[in-house]
Amino acid sequence: MKTLHALSLLLLIAFAGNAQLVVTQPDELARRLVVARTQPEVAAPAAAAEASVEEAASVPGYRVQLFSGNSAHSAKATADYRAAAVQADFPQWPAYVTFAAPYWRLRVGDFRSYEEARAAHALLRKQYPTYAGEMRLVRDKVKPGK
Repeated sequence: MKTLHALSLLLLIAFAGNAQLVVTQPDELARRLVVARTQPEVAAPAAAAEASVEEAASVPGYRVQLFSGNSAHSAKATADYRAAAVQADFPQWPAYVTFAAPYWRLRVGDFRSYEEARAAHALLRKQYPTYAGEMRLVRDKVKPGK
């Protein structure tokens, strides 16, 4: 650590006194840097590749948003709890718990039309009247029907 401080002090004195600092790099290092800059980037990690495949396999549609919260202590737990309840009562509709900073969201369904989503929204409001004030129809990219 003392060496680092001494080096920093020497550099400060050198630059303050209008001295020149010359850095010499070996030719091999220069060649490696040129090669590294011209090579194509390494393939994307698996998670990014999966996300792009999922993005490509999605179409515009609608989902019913049952929850959106940003409480650091309880938002994820609330979204997971409600997702489990919806999956138990409506197994035909997938539930998606997502995080887009700073919000945890629970969205349900893969509806291609607004009418389908509105009908599901009505059923969910009837089943969960305490959540009704938070429920919204949202546009989203959905998985195409089978």
